[in-house]
Amino acid sequence: METPNHNPYTIFDEDLYTINWSDIENTEIDYDNYLDEIENFFREDFENDIIEEDIF
Repeated sequence: METPNHNPYTIFDEDLYTINWSDIENTEIDYDNYLDEIENFFREDFENDIIEEDIF
């Protein structure tokens, strides 16, 4: 049986990962920018993807 390779005594800073409701409530979504980011992500993924025909 393997022994986990991690420290069980690691200090977890909850404040670092805490989101306040006011942060969410007062956020305005920039839909145009959001959609541009999604489109860019998929475009870059497609351009960097290896085409299956090139493999054979």
